[in-house]
Amino acid sequence: MLREKYKRLLICILFALSTVRADYALSQGEMSVISVVERGVVYVEVETVINAPYEMIWSVLTDYDRLASYIPGMRSSRLLRYEGDTAFVEQRGVSKIFFLEIPIDVIVRSIERRPHNIDIELVSGNLDHLSGGYELTKAGTQNLWKLVWKGRLDPSLPIPNFIAERIIRSNIRNQFLGVIEEVSRRRDLSLIELEVEH
Repeated sequence: MLREKYKRLLICILFALSTVRADYALSQGEMSVISVVERGVVYVEVETVINAPYEMIWSVLTDYDRLASYIPGMRSSRLLRYEGDTAFVEQRGVSKIFFLEIPIDVIVRSIERRPHNIDIELVSGNLDHLSGGYELTKAGTQNLWKLVWKGRLDPSLPIPNFIAERIIRSNIRNQFLGVIEEVSRRRDLSLIELEVEH
């Protein structure tokens, strides 16, 4: 029975992966995604250039109580406490594979190293490994910023590494895209408000 379940899961995963694209063009520029398996852990790196004020980008990345409203797959995100520049955040969600959902339930430590880095570390939860973070650096004049996510994840799934890599790559890409879209939404809203004032 269990073996049959995994066989169906594998077929669904392979079907879903056949539709995955590696890169997406955004209005701000290209979003590149790379991934590789290193000693059983999936490494993913995503980057793009964003045209928005620095404070707006930083606030989207650290709006812990609202992350679930714009990050796909995240069902809840709750700031537990701050210890200095370190936020402890409880997050629940799902990693979707075609019509199947794998629950994610973690507490992470988000270490805010202004002005350029936010490091994420797993405190507890149902992942075997999670570490990584965001890097925000100037990419040109005015409000052009390069945003990069680099991270290592081990979801402890009973599936081959090459399939886990594709699933994680796709989920991280979609979550990163959700952040970019929220930054764009807030930027556009801010511009509309400025026009109304004038």
